[in-house]
Amino acid sequence: MLRLAHSSDGRMRARPSLSRAGAAARLSRLGVAFAMGSQLLLLGGVLAPRPAAAITEAVAAKKLSVIPVFVLTDEKGTPLPIPRDKDLVLPLYLDRAKGEAELAAFKKANSAVKAKLLAIPLNVANDKILELNKALKDKKLFGAVIPRPQDRAQAVQLLKQQGLSDKAINDGLSVPVFFTKPFLTISTPEGPRGVFFFSWDALQTALAKVPDKEKLKPQAADLSAVLREIIKQKDDLYVFFPTPDYFKLVQEQQAGAAGAPPK
Repeated sequence: MLRLAHSSDGRMRARPSLSRAGAAARLSRLGVAFAMGSQLLLLGGVLAPRPAAAITEAVAAKKLSVIPVFVLTDEKGTPLPIPRDKDLVLPLYLDRAKGEAELAAFKKANSAVKAKLLAIPLNVANDKILELNKALKDKKLFGAVIPRPQDRAQAVQLLKQQGLSDKAINDGLSVPVFFTKPFLTISTPEGPRGVFFFSWDALQTALAKVPDKEKLKPQAADLSAVLREIIKQKDDLYVFFPTPDYFKLVQEQQAGAAGAPPK
């Protein structure tokens, strides 16, 4: 299961500060760096055929390969976490625009640091954070997934309609995921699969293409609950729909590859 420390309200502020740059310098001395590699192009990591079997945590986590998160790093790819009490928190932005805004704020306050915004799949970010924690001695590094405020607001509205109290929602909702009841499905090489969406807009776009969309009732849940549901199934029944930023990143990579000189 993902061991990320999710934000509780989607409003976490990444305050630019030299202490954040100092935390990055410490990670840099440990030889720590993120690398995007080619994982963002691996749509097959979610939709490729695989034998029917009980779903493991690793298989469930790999489904998140089409969900890029945006991370502030230095020029070498060392993450720029935020010191918090005795630990370090690394914001993982689901929205590139939010990440770019935080990057601009950081650069303004720390002109000596050549920071950049790095896109990596959510499952890879989780693996990297687990790896970093093995190198850290007296601190822990937590990844905080930062959703779009409008998605969290929509999820709160749906959960209230489902009968959940404000306390239950505040305690349990960190990273909103949307779906329908009964499930909206898409075709894969192995047949139809129920779809989970990280974006309310993406769900609405998909529903607009369904002739009997009034029969599908939008629902919301936290990512942790969705992963538990995927894992407890005997067979592979679900996929995550790629976020809009995923498709943009794939297009950018393909355009870059097309313009690259031949080897």
